Amino acid sequence: MEIAFTGTRHTNSEQALIVKDKLQEIAQIDATWHVGDAMGVDALVRIEARRLAKELNIYVCQGKERYEFAKRSKSMIDAIAGTYNKLYAFANKSCPAGCKPCRNPNGQGSGTWLTVAYAYYLGVPVELIFLEDGLVAPDWLDVPTSVNKYQQLSLW
Repeated sequence: MEIAFTGTRHTNSEQALIVKDKLQEIAQIDATWHVGDAMGVDALVRIEARRLAKELNIYVCQGKERYEFAKRSKSMIDAIAGTYNKLYAFANKSCPAGCKPCRNPNGQGSGTWLTVAYAYYLGVPVELIFLEDGLVAPDWLDVPTSVNKYQQLSLW
């Protein structure tokens, strides 16, 4: 199994604890981890992967332009596209209105949501973990989230 990670470049101590707790849970899965070279969530994943002796593939950005960050993220998702693989996304803000699943999504400044949209477009299962209260998944992302595990259903 191949697992990829995406998330915010800046985490406070509370958010970092959420990420680390989730990584402890994910570490029980026999899988190779894939992550970018950014700060924040990427750095936490790299540290925990090494500490937990997980096989790790790091995707390095080849420049500082937005399209180069997008290219790195898409390359990581291309590498895990396939059966039984998964993307874990740690979001600290809502998905930008113009970000939609497609071959070349526009994250409108959010690399996390660009990566989620591209993964969803390729059919890669996504688990969304919110790092802030009150956030909701975009309408196009029809998956459960770690924060909203339960939903009140109506029969009428």
